[in-house]
Amino acid sequence: MSMAARLPPSPVELRAPYLILAGLTARRSRPLAKRANDYPRGERLPRRGPVGGLADFGVLGLRIAMFTETWYPTRDGVVTSLTAFRKGLEALGHEVFIFAAGSKETRTANTDSHVRIYPGPEWGPYPDYRLAVSPGPRRSLLRSLNIDVVHAHGTALMGIKAVRCARTSGLPFLLTFHTRVEDATGYVTDHPAREAVLRRLIWTWHRWYFHQCDAVVTPTEAVKSDLEREAPGRMRRVFVIPTGIDVRRFARARADGVRERYGLGAGKVVLTVGRVAWEKNLDTLMDAAERIAGEDGGVTFAVAGRGPALDHFRAEVARRKLEGAVRFLGFVPDEDLPSLYRAADAFLMPSTFETQGLSLLEAMAAGVPVAAADTGGPTHFLRSGENGFLFEGANGQACAQAVASALSASEAVRARGQGTAAMYSIERQAQALADAYGAVLEQRGKAPRPEG
Repeated sequence: MSMAARLPPSPVELRAPYLILAGLTARRSRPLAKRANDYPRGERLPRRGPVGGLADFGVLGLRIAMFTETWYPTRDGVVTSLTAFRKGLEALGHEVFIFAAGSKETRTANTDSHVRIYPGPEWGPYPDYRLAVSPGPRRSLLRSLNIDVVHAHGTALMGIKAVRCARTSGLPFLLTFHTRVEDATGYVTDHPAREAVLRRLIWTWHRWYFHQCDAVVTPTEAVKSDLEREAPGRMRRVFVIPTGIDVRRFARARADGVRERYGLGAGKVVLTVGRVAWEKNLDTLMDAAERIAGEDGGVTFAVAGRGPALDHFRAEVARRKLEGAVRFLGFVPDEDLPSLYRAADAFLMPSTFETQGLSLLEAMAAGVPVAAADTGGPTHFLRSGENGFLFEGANGQACAQAVASALSASEAVRARGQGTAAMYSIERQAQALADAYGAVLEQRGKAPRPEG
């Protein structure tokens, strides 16, 4: 069935994203002013030549429009994934344009001609995220940029704009399912009955959204299985493509005095990297820290990152009298991360929310033994006892045991972990995504528009 022939959403489906976003009343802002880096209407960019990975189909360098609910200066897994895939795809000869939600200040400060920011208000429960209520890109803009594929990286307001652009332009449309939104309903309500209703609405919306896509990309087999269970028959095609990491950058890292810089001392360090948010299961980390601190007072749990629950968990550390065992390092710049991994004795991912868990692969690439909850993304990469250690997600005692195993892991476990991470380079994963684009284009019987 062609994109244009698909059924329109029902009234319930149309209302679902707004209910999900806590009933925020969208305020339509003024149309975006023309930017110096916008291409004039009707002017179309020249094409590049054939590129690797799609030669069998004869595809020229693709131009891909990626739509996202989050972009710099926000730092999260989606932004990291987009950055990695953009880098890899461009190295293959493709061209990536980012259409992102953001603030007016971000739009004004943006100097990247391949990024367009659509401003909107903060989302109350999580101020780092913006609701892109301003009008999205028009069909004429996508045509002037010679866009071949529309690829959404979220299903909220920018995701809606992506559906519209793909439909009106008749372009192939993909979605990468990055986030288990249904597991974050606590940001909207803590009432069990309302949470249940909200979860049903979210899945109603997702089922409709999946059916608009030529293909859905999931970062792991575990997520693919979840979607097939919750949305049977709604996805035309599914590709499992984890986000790649810069393997060499992490494998070659040196500690370089990073412990002194972050005040970590000479004892053993168990590192966690990511947003400090309720869904990240840091309560289990603290449960494990209590048990390990009682046996070995020389172990420090270091949490690198910031987020909406930082004050909450700092207060929880004080309440539990764990100030000597749990340290919050705040935001750690990209340039320090490889050294911080290398300086750690073990890495812990307590979150049960992850669809992939990029920091897990980064730690493994750096040769750090890892422990992770046995839910979602980490199960795609870890074989407990072989290249890392898995534990039951909400079980503090099991977490402590897995951390202890990581702290005493053999060189063989470290080496197997590095070998696993090496399989997921940016280059290899970008190639897999490019091949998925080629398969969808072939399925739709479309080749990129010729130059001119």
